Formats: sequence, structure tokens, C-alpha cells
Amino acid sequence: NFNNTVVDLENISFEKIASEDALNIINSKFVLHNFFFKDNKSDAIDIDFANGEIKNSFFKNIGNDAIDFSGAVAEIENVTLVNIGDKLISIGENSNISIKKIVGSNSLIGLASKDGSNAVVEDLNFKDIQIPFMAYNKKPTYGFGEILINNNPKIQNFKKKWVSDKNSKIIFKKKR
Repeated sequence: NFNNTVVDLENISFEKIASEDALNIINSKFVLHNFFFKDNKSDAIDIDFANGEIKNSFFKNIGNDAIDFSGAVAEIENVTLVNIGDKLISIGENSNISIKKIVGSNSLIGLASKDGSNAVVEDLNFKDIQIPFMAYNKKPTYGFGEILINNNPKIQNFKKKWVSDKNSKIIFKKKR
């Protein structure tokens, strides 16, 4: 756990962690590069009310969410996520997340934006994700979720491409 600090970490592996979160960052600035998460029982990374970036990282066999944001502002780039129990990336509580160059496979949900959060996505490749995109309002004190996908994502083998409540938005915008 890191709380109210500056976190600058790279080249770290988290394997076989049984706690609720393998890594939890709260009210901090963070830079996470070249991370490896494997065989963790619950969430791999939980980021609460923090600002930063996650780049060049790999997640495999995660029991719950790979990356879980609440009230965060962050960039995610060049990340691979394989065999995730719940969501590849969960974005909640007024978070603003930029996502580029993501590869994900074998998960229940790809990206979930909820409770006033916004996600902007580019260069996405999903395979065997049951529901690639979800946008919704879960907590009445927050607004609705939004996902903006800026190019043609590669999505293979899904049960339902997206799920959204009537006020949240999932927007596919083709680049010219």
C-alpha cells in the first residue's frame, strides 16, 4: 500500500499474492512501468484518488479485476491482460482514463466505465472477452459512465459486444 506519496516503480513482479489487492495506491502520484502480475487471487492493482501512468505491463491469471480505478486520472499504454476473473480495467467514481495499445483475452468484462467516469480508448485488441464494453451508473451519488473508442477495435469471440444503461454512453468513432 502506498498512501499520500509519490510512487515511481519499474521492473517489479507480483506473483501468487492472496490479499485483496496486490498493489494499492491511494491519494498519490504514480508511475508504474514494466510490471508483471501473475496468479494473484483478487485485484492486481487498485488505484484510489491518484494520478499517474501504467505502461509496458503484463497481467495473467488474476482472480478479480486486473486494474481498478476510483477517482483517478491516469494513462495506460502497452498493457497485456490474460485470463482475468472479472474486469480487465474497471473505471469508477469520476475517473478519467486514457487507454492505448491494450491486448486482452479470456475475461468476463473488458472495460467498465461507471459512476461519472470517462475512458478514451485507442488500439484495442480483445479476444474471448464475454462483454468487451460496459458503461453504467452503479452509485446514485455519481453520474453516468462513458467510453469513447477512437478507432476500430479488434474484438473476437464475445457473447455481447457492450452493455449500457440508458444514460451512459459507449461511442465508436472511426478515424479517417
